[in-house]
Amino acid sequence: MPTDRQWQLLLLLAFAVAAGGTLLPMLRSGVRAFVGSSRTLMSAAAREPTGVSVCYITVPNAEEADKLAGKLVESKLAACVNVIPGIQSVYTWQGKVEKDNELLLMVKTRSALSDKLAAFVKLHHPYDVPEVICADITAGLPEYLSWVKESTVDP
Repeated sequence: MPTDRQWQLLLLLAFAVAAGGTLLPMLRSGVRAFVGSSRTLMSAAAREPTGVSVCYITVPNAEEADKLAGKLVESKLAACVNVIPGIQSVYTWQGKVEKDNELLLMVKTRSALSDKLAAFVKLHHPYDVPEVICADITAGLPEYLSWVKESTVDP
């Protein structure tokens, strides 16, 4: 099981990739072994969308995380769902500042499935207004990106 520091580094790396690599120079020294020093391994020539997105969804507990992650993968709306524990959310709801411990689902899917994924989450999520935010992946290992596409339903 990864340590909290490893989870933080992985999440930071995921955000860096989702941001089109704009954070990578800052991270390069700390994650060189993780990403690799050769840019030729990554598909990112012009930093154009790859057709793959990462979506972030918060859930209230492990039971809901497991249930929703399983349904997303079984329905082929997601190729992979990482369940990241230890998230604390601070937000305003119905005029009041709230603070909750949650889990974060990091979902890899086809970009063209983002709307279907959001509708599916809204239907199966316990929150009135679930968080579903997606970002296009502009760089990644071509083999992994192909696997995501092969593992999800055609839009």
